[in-house]
Amino acid sequence: MPAVCLEVAGLRAAFEFVQPGFRALVRQRYKNFVSPGKPLYIFSVSAVAGSQMPFKPVVSEEGGILRLKRGDFDCVLNVKTALGSLKAAPRIQTFDSFLRTFYSWLLPRSGGLLLHGAAFDKNGAARLFPGKSGAGKSTLSRLVAKKHFLLSDELVPVRWEGGKFYAYGSPFWGEMQCKGENRQFPLGGVYKISKAAKNSIRDIRGGAMLRLLLRCSMNFSRDAGAAGLMLTLAAELAAKKSAGELRFSKKNAAFLDLL
Repeated sequence: MPAVCLEVAGLRAAFEFVQPGFRALVRQRYKNFVSPGKPLYIFSVSAVAGSQMPFKPVVSEEGGILRLKRGDFDCVLNVKTALGSLKAAPRIQTFDSFLRTFYSWLLPRSGGLLLHGAAFDKNGAARLFPGKSGAGKSTLSRLVAKKHFLLSDELVPVRWEGGKFYAYGSPFWGEMQCKGENRQFPLGGVYKISKAAKNSIRDIRGGAMLRLLLRCSMNFSRDAGAAGLMLTLAAELAAKKSAGELRFSKKNAAFLDLL
């Protein structure tokens, strides 16, 4: 049975499934991210019974062995050989949670971050709006969806490549429940967002943007080295692409003229 090779933010991982039904579920859900390229890592996947508890993943790495574990999945990856095994409940929700956890580990080690935020393309460049729950990501996304390509309304991969930051279409979505598209855009600006009666943009200090980016960077690892990588990347992103705070009205998408 051929492996399903998925690509997120230019980073590929291949999954070899024991159960055909599990493979079919994953291939259909992530069909827009299936890639024929050479994978960085290869996982053997078997379906097992699992519980939703504990809900929060635990990520640990010691001696070149990475462990990603939650109530409904358990993954062991030999980083040196690039071979891993994944035992997971055969549900898309479980596999999606594993992928989010895996890429939150992989991206900082590949010049990137997986950010809680919304993003869309305007004139060939991505505008990124990091924010935790309740910040306005979904509201903003719904307002711009009819006019612009949305990268995600929930989790956006960002990477530093060839001297610039890029944002990527994401398979990870929130309320809009889209499947996403595997596309890449140079990053045109990073904005803090807040809801307001009138549309406006105001300057914010780089330190405020850095703190926001760190709060919005997905990370389950307690490794100090990973924290250092994320701090460095977030500082570069805040310094190079910080574009201020967008205060927007939820009445319409007129705030697009300010970006």
